[in-house]
Amino acid sequence: MNKSIKIILAAVLLVFISSCSKVLEEDPKSLLTAKYLETPGGVLSALYSCYSDLRLFYGGESAMSMTVAGTDEFQRGPDGSLGLNMYSNSELLTNGQVGTTWNWGYTAINTANAVLKYAPTSGMLPADAKYVIAQAKFLRALWYYNMVQMYGPLVLNLEFISEPKTEAIRVPVADVWAAIIKDLEEAKIDVPARPPAPGRVWAGSVYHLLAKAYLTRAAHPEAKQPTDYQKAYDNAMLLINNAGTYGLALLRDFADVHKPRNEASSEILFTAERNTDNTFNNLDPNVEGNKNNRSSFFFRPNYSAIVKGLIRDIPNGRPWHRVRPTNYLLDVVFADRTDDTRYHKTFQTVWLVNDEANAEKPGFKNGDTAVWLPGYETYKAAKALRIYPPTQYFGNPSSTGLSIYPSMRKYDDIDRPTIADASVRPFIIFKFSETYLIAAEAAMYLNNASQARTLINVIRARAGFLAGRSDAGNAMAVKRLTESTPALTDKDAGINFILEERSRELCGEYMRWFDLARTRTTAGQAMLFNRLRNLVPDIPCKSSIQDHHILRPIPQAQIDLTTNKILQNPGY
Repeated sequence: MNKSIKIILAAVLLVFISSCSKVLEEDPKSLLTAKYLETPGGVLSALYSCYSDLRLFYGGESAMSMTVAGTDEFQRGPDGSLGLNMYSNSELLTNGQVGTTWNWGYTAINTANAVLKYAPTSGMLPADAKYVIAQAKFLRALWYYNMVQMYGPLVLNLEFISEPKTEAIRVPVADVWAAIIKDLEEAKIDVPARPPAPGRVWAGSVYHLLAKAYLTRAAHPEAKQPTDYQKAYDNAMLLINNAGTYGLALLRDFADVHKPRNEASSEILFTAERNTDNTFNNLDPNVEGNKNNRSSFFFRPNYSAIVKGLIRDIPNGRPWHRVRPTNYLLDVVFADRTDDTRYHKTFQTVWLVNDEANAEKPGFKNGDTAVWLPGYETYKAAKALRIYPPTQYFGNPSSTGLSIYPSMRKYDDIDRPTIADASVRPFIIFKFSETYLIAAEAAMYLNNASQARTLINVIRARAGFLAGRSDAGNAMAVKRLTESTPALTDKDAGINFILEERSRELCGEYMRWFDLARTRTTAGQAMLFNRLRNLVPDIPCKSSIQDHHILRPIPQAQIDLTTNKILQNPGY
């Protein structure tokens, strides 16, 4: 690997902000020195900065738009990004959100490189240094994992850069994947079997990302290796088969997985931590690169503008209506709303009166139904101020024009100080349920369809549980759900089913664009195109998405500031 590869950096500033509960007492200005990095305290400060940089991506609007918008799950809401939802070349080239992952990623990677350079000679105890190094390798691999899927060939920077450079040489995708997997294979050796604190790298997070990296590389036409599916399966199954050792278990109720204050449950593998201290959380929202978690805003319709008697409050959240669920997600993926309980545990469809003095109809008190989305055109009569069937959702042909549609509730936050404040919740990055889906997908491509079906049915069986339903009722729901899982012997039908199951389990979790870009038909077409063009009947981007949209454009500023010629991605 060529370690002399250089990336332009206008300045290398290591902003050391703890991502955990620890608050550093030192004056931050004193941390920006190479000499401080040569000490154990300096190395730890750099490591905490690596964790803190995850907040730039996970919970932010740019990353949401890059990974959620313009997919078969979510389309543009009233205030969503036009370029990222509609795949407009001119919009994509000028949209500042497109380049943020590139810019943030290289800053975070260079901080990880600083940890890797100085930790071995900092005076730390050898065991401590090994764990610090393993964490830095994982975090570097995670950034490259996200970036290589978005941008393709990358500048592969594996050495700490302390001086501004003006050359940027992109290397083949295969080289980037080799570096990602090397980092993770090395990291897994020196991480603990249990997380020492919430949000810290541990065996669960490393093996999961390693399995996911092998699975993703396995389908890449330029980077795939013959053993990738087997290694994806082996790493995922190591966690599944040794769940007790690692303290892992699926929660009984899907509703509990994303419940506020439950982000450290036995199902959670990795999080980007936040806390209620505004010093470390609520950076200036007008400054590019702020680390606020606004994930609870983006998926929410403007409920308070719909009816008198319903006003904004903390439980219902702040509506930014950036994206709305596609009809395909609601009507096809979540078609089963009886046996499979995940629709009602994923989406809010009822809003209650909370301003009875101003209710637009007499006789409505606080706690009565203000707005109800029954989910069907034909529904039973109900007492509500307003009822909206699917044809009236925003963007549908006969829409009223109001910002109304089911609101994804995974990121709801009851602990925000005020209605306008960003979320203080940790952001869940990896879950154990996805480990099962990774193993199942790998098993299917290893021609072990029976094992793939068994693994998926673990997830589907959990989806059949409904608190308050009788044991017999739950058992029947589980039976119907698991029996309806297809055989997975036809790989085209199988990957489509797996992608739908991933939506039911993972929708809105900052990964769908990656899923569609990495998966392919047996003929080799990316599912990003196959599904948006052929399977999602009324998605607005159907006619505008083109083959080159499998990658995002390289930020123009990066191209302009390099002294060598760095090529833009094809089609832009």
